[in-house]
Amino acid sequence: MKKTLVLAAALAASLAAGTANAQFYGILGAGNTNPDSDNGALAGANASVDEAWALTGGIGYRFSPSVFVDLSSGLSDFSHTVNLEGLGDVAELNQRPVTLSLSYQFFSDQTFRPYLTAGYGWNLVSGEQTTGALSGLDIDVGDGSGFVWGGGADVFFNENWFVRGDIKLMDFDADVNVESLGDVGTANVDPWLFNISVGYQF
Repeated sequence: MKKTLVLAAALAASLAAGTANAQFYGILGAGNTNPDSDNGALAGANASVDEAWALTGGIGYRFSPSVFVDLSSGLSDFSHTVNLEGLGDVAELNQRPVTLSLSYQFFSDQTFRPYLTAGYGWNLVSGEQTTGALSGLDIDVGDGSGFVWGGGADVFFNENWFVRGDIKLMDFDADVNVESLGDVGTANVDPWLFNISVGYQF
C-alpha cells in the first residue's frame, strides 16, 4: 500500500511539474507481429500463425518529461498464414493492431530514455481466405481486443529527433467460423508487437 501511494504521488508530481513541457510527437517505422507459439486448437487440430512485418506509425502527447500517452497502429496490413497440424496451411488473413498506451519514462534528461508502458489494444482483421485443404470455403475471423503491456526506449539526437524501439505483448483471442463447419474454435493469438521507429517531437 505504501509503495502504491509513493508511486501515485510521484506520477502526480511529474504531471503537475511538467505542464510547461507538454509536447506532441509523431513516429513512423516498421513493426513485426509475432503471435504466441501456441495458438490453441481449431476444429480439433493445433493451430499456428506466422509472423509478419508492416509499416507502422503513431502520435503521442507528453504530459511531462516522464509521462506520455500514444496511439499507435499498423499503417499497412500485417499478412499472416494460418497452419493446422496435419492439414498444413489452410488460411490467409490480414490484421492491423491499434494500441492506446500510457507510459512512464526514466532518465528523461538523458540521451537514452527507457520506459514502461501499459494500455489497451484492438486487432482489426480483414481479407480472410481459405487455402489448401479448406480452399473454396468462406472463413470469418473475428476482431479481437485486450490489454497491452511492455517497454521500450527512446534515443534522442536533439530536442526534436529521436529513435524508438519497443516491445509489447497484446492479450487477445479471435473466434473463427468456417463455412459448412460452423464455429471451429478460438485462436489464442496473443502477439508480441515489435517496433523500430523514427520520431519527431514538436
